[in-house]
Amino acid sequence: MVFGRKVTQSLPRKRTALSANQLTAIVSVLFALFYSAGFWKHLMAADLLPGLRGVLFLAAAGLLMVGMNILVLSLLAWRFVHKPLLAVVILLAASAAYFIDSYGVVVDRHALQSVLETDAREGAQWLSWKMLVYLGLLGVVPVLALWRVPVTYRPWPRELLSRGLMMLAALVLIGLAIAPFSREMASTARNHSQLRDLATPFNVFSAVRGYIKHSAPAAPVVIRPLGTDARGGTRPPGAKPRLLVLVIGESARAASFSLGGYGRDTNRELAKLDITYFTDVSSCGTNTATSLPCMFSNLGRKDYRESAAKSSENLLDVITHAGFQVEWEDNNTGSKRIALRSSDPEEDMATLGATDLCDEEGCLDELLVRHLRRELLPTDPDATGDKVYVLHMIGSHGPAYFKRYPKAFERFTPSCDSVALQSCTPEQIRNSYDNTIAYTDHILARLVALLGEHADQRTSALLYLSDHGESTGESGVYLHGAPYLFAPGEQTKVPMLLWSSPAFREWRGLDMACAQARRTLPVSHDHFFHTVLGLLDVQTSAYRSELDALAGCAPA
Repeated sequence: MVFGRKVTQSLPRKRTALSANQLTAIVSVLFALFYSAGFWKHLMAADLLPGLRGVLFLAAAGLLMVGMNILVLSLLAWRFVHKPLLAVVILLAASAAYFIDSYGVVVDRHALQSVLETDAREGAQWLSWKMLVYLGLLGVVPVLALWRVPVTYRPWPRELLSRGLMMLAALVLIGLAIAPFSREMASTARNHSQLRDLATPFNVFSAVRGYIKHSAPAAPVVIRPLGTDARGGTRPPGAKPRLLVLVIGESARAASFSLGGYGRDTNRELAKLDITYFTDVSSCGTNTATSLPCMFSNLGRKDYRESAAKSSENLLDVITHAGFQVEWEDNNTGSKRIALRSSDPEEDMATLGATDLCDEEGCLDELLVRHLRRELLPTDPDATGDKVYVLHMIGSHGPAYFKRYPKAFERFTPSCDSVALQSCTPEQIRNSYDNTIAYTDHILARLVALLGEHADQRTSALLYLSDHGESTGESGVYLHGAPYLFAPGEQTKVPMLLWSSPAFREWRGLDMACAQARRTLPVSHDHFFHTVLGLLDVQTSAYRSELDALAGCAPA
């Protein structure tokens, strides 16, 4: 009693506890509503039924998503691991939602592989305020709320029974959602199969499962020999050593090369050189992790399997068997183990310390030119050998297009000076991307000039080919990595060009008029392996003339 009044101590309000099933159901609904905007955007752009039936179809699709989420998340709903696993899924789902909503990409095993094989320098370039906001609102805040909510678990026999009934109810819900619209859903699923890669978090689980399945070998990899019978083309005594420079572009698309008819002058320097530009070239994949190993293998796109490529020797091995020295100079994210058995170790440009061309996020491709110049100095003890250099460019890798070229090459303005492409206009994005192509044009021209400077020392040629293309906002799609079946031409049509010195043409007997006549024929990454062997006059049973883009233009 205080002054004749009774004081009652207030007790802290007890938070309402949820059962494991209730938590699973709530999170499943939240995922369907707030983490799958890309799914709903794509679905509503499809050919939906008009009127009330169309609205009911969308509602049924929502129930289907909730049911699928419940089935998957119920597998995680067990004491001690429920909240930690659910927190990881929420953070992954928030990340997937950001990239889908911001760049129009899909989340599949190829996208996951690209993320896991991205180095710290490249990964840092994705950071933006919008990304942090996304991860905060859809990731950190829900995880904090999850941690504060008390969850009750019954003894395991009853909990197991409850979980089974929950999953059975989810199956019933899925059935009720599909039954009235089975024909429409079957048609939609068949015509828009990328929807499964836009529904979060189902796409995350599917991507992880696919990545593990394709990346974890069941047994130690045994490398299958390839082209061990390879022999190099004859070189008369006293003749100059041969040099082939293979330049692998990154994210360069044919649609932005003025050599192929693009309206902007993006190939100002190459247009002045005597080169052969191939106008109809298709990539093996839409991401580096797929295209790079594929193009150096002899498998071809239809038969390409990552496990098969990893367990076999590749183009560089065959060239080495033929007596050429091979070096891989990298200004990107590595050779994906392609150069593992090459003559010399793979060199990373970022480790060379060229402070004027590099920062903490990477280096400009000009460093590849500078490095090759040093490699070709007459004091090089290997200068007398036949060599193949592979120069792996950073090229037009997004979203940080503005970091791929020096300010002096900002030819097209206004540019997009942000990694958050959605904050820029389509014109700004296209301008920045075209600037990267103009800079690639400059780098290739510099390389040709460098080889010309050494014409009295080496018989040289250069072949340039991009690994895949890039979307810059066409139909709301950005970057690359779309499933090949649905990928737009901007991601699958790539530039390819050849330059050769007069001495190289004479040695190889290369008819340039023939090469020019063949430049409009459709070719693909499937031709790269055999075209390189043909250029070097390598005789091997691994060579197929029908896949040589220059077959018939030089003596077999």
